[in-house]
Amino acid sequence: MSKKNLKWLIILGVLCVLCVAAATGYSLNFNEGRLVYPMDFGSYHFQVKDMPMILALIITLLYVIYLAASIIIYGMVVKREGRRAGRTRKVNPKLGYLGFLGFAGFAGIGTYLTQGLIFPFVFFVFFGFFGFFYEGKMSNILVDERFQQNRREAELKALRVGYRLTFLLIILVGMAGSRVSAGAAAILLTAGISFICGLVTFLNEYLLYRYDQMDSTNWEDEDD
Repeated sequence: MSKKNLKWLIILGVLCVLCVAAATGYSLNFNEGRLVYPMDFGSYHFQVKDMPMILALIITLLYVIYLAASIIIYGMVVKREGRRAGRTRKVNPKLGYLGFLGFAGFAGIGTYLTQGLIFPFVFFVFFGFFGFFYEGKMSNILVDERFQQNRREAELKALRVGYRLTFLLIILVGMAGSRVSAGAAAILLTAGISFICGLVTFLNEYLLYRYDQMDSTNWEDEDD
């Protein structure tokens, strides 16, 4: 992904946040908090003053879809090119900044308290994008037998961590199931699983980078 495209992704993300903040402020000050405070959508009737918030939500949804599609397409193209050349794909380490989108998951606290929505907690999965930083440091290197072995070991260890955390999460929810509401249990599962998915993705790239660096150091020591 070129620096220009990455720059536009970041700019568009900031604009989406500003649009939502502006629409929320408008609704709270001039529209009695409609679409911000909890309301009965079964009896909802459209009003012209609802347009800023509706447009802001639509823009944000379109941005998320565009962001996900861009990353998936870019990854597929670069991975295919890398396989042909026998090298790792070329990744800009600055893509790791997209991992900060994971902090948007904390917005789920506000949306749950005001509207009962838990969807924003899914954004915790974006913490996995921090792994692009380490993948970028291994861009366009030879995929030899040693590298493939390191990749298998990194994937296995990351999956083990994810499995153990998921097991603990299930136990936690099961033990607290009779003491908390269904909404709290849903939050624990949604936020927990999203975070674990992001962590596994990050660990996969981080551990691979560490193993590769350790092997490189060992080779240098042997040469000395």
